[in-house]
Amino acid sequence: MQDTMAVGGGDRGPGVFLRRSTGLVREVSLVDATLMNSIGMNVGIGAFFLFLQAPAAFPNGSMLVAVILGTVIMAFTLLWVYSEFSAAMPRSGGDYVFVSRALHPFLGWLLAWSQGIWLIFFWIGFNAWFALTFAIPGSLQVIASVTGNSGLADLGTTITQPVWVFVLGSLINIAFGALLIFGGQGYWRYQKVAFAFAAGSVVIAMILLVLDGSSIPQAWDAFVAKAGSGLKFADVIPAAQAAGYTPPSGGGFDLTSTILMLPWVFFVVGYAQGSAQIGGEVKRASTNQYIAMVGGVLINGAVLALLVILVTNVVSQSWLGAVGTFAFNPDNPLGFPVNPVGFNFIVSLLTNNVIILAIIGIGFVMWAVNGTPLSELQATRYMLAWSIDRMIPPQLGDVSEKYHTPVKAIVFATITGEIAIAALIWIPQASLLGALIAQLVAFIVVSIAGIAFPYRLPALWQSAGGRRLFGVPTVTLAGIGGVVCLGYLMYLFVTNTVLNATFAVTRDISLWVMGSVIGLGVIWYIGAYLYNRSRGVDVTLAYAEIPPE
Repeated sequence: MQDTMAVGGGDRGPGVFLRRSTGLVREVSLVDATLMNSIGMNVGIGAFFLFLQAPAAFPNGSMLVAVILGTVIMAFTLLWVYSEFSAAMPRSGGDYVFVSRALHPFLGWLLAWSQGIWLIFFWIGFNAWFALTFAIPGSLQVIASVTGNSGLADLGTTITQPVWVFVLGSLINIAFGALLIFGGQGYWRYQKVAFAFAAGSVVIAMILLVLDGSSIPQAWDAFVAKAGSGLKFADVIPAAQAAGYTPPSGGGFDLTSTILMLPWVFFVVGYAQGSAQIGGEVKRASTNQYIAMVGGVLINGAVLALLVILVTNVVSQSWLGAVGTFAFNPDNPLGFPVNPVGFNFIVSLLTNNVIILAIIGIGFVMWAVNGTPLSELQATRYMLAWSIDRMIPPQLGDVSEKYHTPVKAIVFATITGEIAIAALIWIPQASLLGALIAQLVAFIVVSIAGIAFPYRLPALWQSAGGRRLFGVPTVTLAGIGGVVCLGYLMYLFVTNTVLNATFAVTRDISLWVMGSVIGLGVIWYIGAYLYNRSRGVDVTLAYAEIPPE
């Protein structure tokens, strides 16, 4: 295999690739890449779901142990699989390039097709939808209670209406699309500011828990009194038990229940590979990608572990499980004006300072919405890589000479984001569908490619450092670990009835969507191969070389 890196503009020309260079610029710093991965893993939203759902689903599990296990597994996989691939092949499209070159073109295409479809038709819309459905209304309700401003409470209720979710979600989606179009540096500056608010909200939450966490029961009851409705703190567990909730037994630590909590942990530590997809834009990728990915996992895992310690130190896991039993119930058994009641809402009850409440609220919104531009970044870089390999229309791979961004691909992704928002609003079954399963499958395939990497492409592997442990390539060992651990996690998803009920893995619409995505990917691959062959182009030759920068 030869590295076909070329210099110059993005002009088209003869050869196995559509053109001699992407037209992108290596402008993403180590800090930018690390923050991108940290936001992609999303402590704010991950903790929201972890505290609400995991203790309710598996009351005898340990959230703290689950967080530690999940962090170690993902750090190990990302350290020696994704980051080693990223050092050897720092190109747009990340895992598409890794798998198609190290394992098989068809597998690389199918993996990236599945990932790309979920990004553009789900995740781009999910973040705006979540912010308007859960993050903003909850923050407004707390501020309304503190200030006595009923108008804010009414506003929080109003924006959850389908029409307003679509209108405001569309504005968020379009604004991020415009930001990404007009040059990368503008977005990376915005990301630093957004992360400052997001991270600041978590830090403030921790400080409040340390200084005054023991006051949560009184603060809860005070909110109930002001709101004029809702269960008092002491009544939550009995009400949940009456609804079928079983508090943790006195048997101590339960390993099986703890392992079954890993899917929620995965939300926080399982998405640190974002910078791999923009590998062609990361400076000094051979070293920065290691730090950005592994550092992101370890930082986010540590923050989540500390949150678990602080929260469970002031309210019992039994109480959290009881609150979670009522989460997402349209009948709203808690009787609160905001539903579901997330950890950010509970922590906000500890202060009457409007400025602090605003920072917490804005920070949580930042966690919620910033997955939109990250999803667009990754999806459009997939499209760029596909177009260079002649697998999709070349227009979706065009990069503006003025802005150095794939403008047409960004516009396309923004449009599909609108479809995703509409689906999440008006198709109740949409929820998470099979998105998490699709991500697990992708990680497993990349892990398999990591096992084969040193043997299929030995020279390229050596160029990334050629690290060994006990004489065995470390990327191979990590790949084996990823296949075993993530394969077992996927098995749990498919077979465990509680996980199935929570994540809708085997719900009819999930199976239909997942099957359709794969089926369309197969058809597209065959069609692209035959179309190019009819024009005298053998696309398999492109997969025998590294794409241009």
